[in-house]
Amino acid sequence: MITHFRLIFSFWRSAFSLKQIILLFLFLIQGCHLYFCQNHNLSKEIDKLVSLSDDYIYVDFGKSSEFSKKALKIAIQEGDSEKRAIAYYYIVRSLVFFRKFEECSLYLEKGLQEEALQKNILLKASFLSLQALYYSRMSLLDQSYQKYNEALNLLKSRSDTESQLVTANIYSGIADYYTDLKDYRIAHLYIDKSIAISEKIPLKEYLTVKKMYRNKPLIYFHKSWIFLQEKKASLAYSYIQKGYDQAVLEKYKYLAPFYEAYGDYYFQTHEYKHAITFYEKCVQNKENFGQYSAYVDSKIAESYKMLDNTEKEIYFLQRAERRHKADLADDKMIVQKELDRILVKKQLEKTQLEKNGVMIIALVISGFILLLIVVIIRYQKIRRGKSKIIGEQKSKLSEKETEIKEREEKIEKLEQKVAESFSELSDMVKENSSHFWGRFQEIYPDFSTKMLKINPHLKVSELTFCAYIYLGFSTKEIAEYTFKANKTIENNRYNLRKRLGMNPEEDLMIWIRNYIDKV
Repeated sequence: MITHFRLIFSFWRSAFSLKQIILLFLFLIQGCHLYFCQNHNLSKEIDKLVSLSDDYIYVDFGKSSEFSKKALKIAIQEGDSEKRAIAYYYIVRSLVFFRKFEECSLYLEKGLQEEALQKNILLKASFLSLQALYYSRMSLLDQSYQKYNEALNLLKSRSDTESQLVTANIYSGIADYYTDLKDYRIAHLYIDKSIAISEKIPLKEYLTVKKMYRNKPLIYFHKSWIFLQEKKASLAYSYIQKGYDQAVLEKYKYLAPFYEAYGDYYFQTHEYKHAITFYEKCVQNKENFGQYSAYVDSKIAESYKMLDNTEKEIYFLQRAERRHKADLADDKMIVQKELDRILVKKQLEKTQLEKNGVMIIALVISGFILLLIVVIIRYQKIRRGKSKIIGEQKSKLSEKETEIKEREEKIEKLEQKVAESFSELSDMVKENSSHFWGRFQEIYPDFSTKMLKINPHLKVSELTFCAYIYLGFSTKEIAEYTFKANKTIENNRYNLRKRLGMNPEEDLMIWIRNYIDKV
């Protein structure tokens, strides 16, 4: 070894002077130093950009997205999987807020494929929770629930603060899922778990955690929202106040959910002017963040109805209708694209499975040929081996076919779920829901416009009555569900005919359906 080293040193001395050798080594050392310093500086720059992206959550999602995209660009150059994944997380979070679901799905898929997620359980759970939120915003509730549970299973044995906060956020998301299903008892159980975890962490410690893990203001909001859906305004108020105060403490600028909750509280307690004030604050705050407010507009219209201000009621109903129409068109397109993406993915998987099946068959045939070559020598043994191999391959093929069938069933259920979102109108009529007219306009956005073309002075109550008839409810059913006498409903029909200028012999339901449904 020593002799070998002496030979190398002798070669260097013969090729270069001692001074040149020293300068060369110094140059190499300096180059290595500059390389590592540059990498360190780039890593610090990524951390700085990610920190800024986190700071702007619920303050300015546009800036949050801007900083995270800059961080992603550098992280890609650096080849750092974990920093790429974190940057993807913040980008997706901003895109979900802005409902840019098509772009969101691309970044979400890239983030979930990052190698770092296999090692960082907290980051993977955060991504699955975010994916659940993405599905929830598109009303794909079953997919959302599935992802929340996957994330929850990852964090079962973790007790660190960040994991606890993500767990609290997951429970809140599951509570939201049960609220959409109107199972308020289960929703309360999950939201109470979420609140208990959040409040267990000392405030000082809580505020030192990144915003990507914190969600206490909206957890309180979800609790109040459940009470509001149950028409228990008095119980909701303290949680609205807690959520709002916590949001202000955490310097949120996006306060629209709390304003809307205050509006609902005052509406349910019959303080309609206060309700309108908060609904308008909600609309303004949403507009500041580039969001529409069609549903809130319909609530403002309902408040003006209670104040007998027909002019304002009609104005906000028409504005709600315009926005509902735009939102409905966008949502249909977004959901359809997501379904198409899932179908394409399923088809690719099916194709790959078929290719694998062909390869398996080819291997079986090859094995069979090889077995035949040595059949004379070890005939019995090869025969048993061949049967075993064929049995195993058939079992694998059967498993693959079962897997394909299960995937097809999941896609079919997903398609049915999208259609079921419009089947609730009948239940709302039977429950005499105050939100019926707003929901009806979401599903039939042209209805109000067409009816008002016949008579611009039709009241909302008359338009709602027309909607009942359009849906096929009889006089007796309408009287029963609206708690009115049959005679009253018959008089309403008679007056409506006059207002619509109909001939006495024409059937009112057929006339309205023919008029509304014609192209």
